[in-house]
Amino acid sequence: MKSSIKIVCKKNALADGKFPIYLRVTIDRKSKFYKTPYSCDLREWNDAKGEFNSKNKNYLQSNRILNQIKDDASLILNELLENKKSFTLIEFDNIYCQNSNLTNNFIEFLESRIKQLYDAKQISYSDSHNDTLKSLKKFKSNINKYSFDDIDYSFLLNYETFLRKTGCEDGGIGVYMRNIRSTYNIAIKSKVAKQELYPFRDYKISSLKSQKIKKALTKEQLQKLIDFDIQQIPSATNARYLYLFSFFARGMNFTDLAELKWEDIEHSKFSYKRNKTGINIRVKIPENQITNEILNFYKEYRPYPTNYIFPILKKNILEYEEEELSGRKHNVRSYYNKQLKLIFEKLNIDTKINFYTARHTFATISLKNGVHVSKIKQALGHQSIKTTEAYLEDFKDAEIDEAFENLI
Repeated sequence: MKSSIKIVCKKNALADGKFPIYLRVTIDRKSKFYKTPYSCDLREWNDAKGEFNSKNKNYLQSNRILNQIKDDASLILNELLENKKSFTLIEFDNIYCQNSNLTNNFIEFLESRIKQLYDAKQISYSDSHNDTLKSLKKFKSNINKYSFDDIDYSFLLNYETFLRKTGCEDGGIGVYMRNIRSTYNIAIKSKVAKQELYPFRDYKISSLKSQKIKKALTKEQLQKLIDFDIQQIPSATNARYLYLFSFFARGMNFTDLAELKWEDIEHSKFSYKRNKTGINIRVKIPENQITNEILNFYKEYRPYPTNYIFPILKKNILEYEEEELSGRKHNVRSYYNKQLKLIFEKLNIDTKINFYTARHTFATISLKNGVHVSKIKQALGHQSIKTTEAYLEDFKDAEIDEAFENLI
């Protein structure tokens, strides 16, 4: 999608003979103009650069303010681009206009931010901020009265202490703090909070040295899951089959698996568009005993009258309201995660497992088998190689030692 932001001088003269200056935002060829406090004579304006020239007596100060207005809009646009594959001018306008009417109250601003993210269909990001809001309300019963001026270095230290007392570790604390920092940054850009009081110059989130949580299964653990006698826990059949199919389908995400139809597969190949990024991915299902077993099972097991392969959605996706669809997928995935945990308890494997680790397992095992990171990125449907690298667990020290032992 194409988008642009520019400061422009409209050629419709005002009553005093001057011409108004506007912020123009264009998304997919649709534009909207937002008023600025300025107007000028045409001789004072540089149309190519979108700024006042030296013939305007206050051109330096005025251009700084215009650049700030442009930066505020760019911040919103960049966040939408980072978190969504596509969005509309209406979604941008909702966020931009709400930011223009915010107060210095920290919780009111955060609540507005949560709604903005939700309206922009950034559901998981909205949920994460909402979790932060709930935690803050438990930390301070009068948090509703706090302004941004009250969110200082001391506040953050005390909040960190509170989180640790409730059992939260560095990784979780980091998530909460990053959400607060993101909210504070947007408040500064929106001229709601003061730059000089910014607490994250002193409080460093990077100092939270969380240990790397192992998210991928080893080959041995994966093989035990493949070999597991499901008759020991029949209720975990779907959880086991979908986890393994996700792995063999190149780390296919649960929400995409839910929408996979029989008609999509032809000669063990299928293509799909990732819900999260909108990237098209082509998959060839490896023909082995377990993948054949999985597909043959679901050709017979049809609990719901749908065209979907796996028993996640009870009806056609078009019949779901967006929130209802998200809730259905979330509930089924949560149930499957509990079933996977039961399997690992039965196998006496002391490793945390949930459905999402199938993607990490695919990525890590692929890397250890010599597949280049760029190919893993393409298989996973990531937009950035940095995202792929975050999926890849660190090799153990022994593996590194072994790899470099015989260089000469």
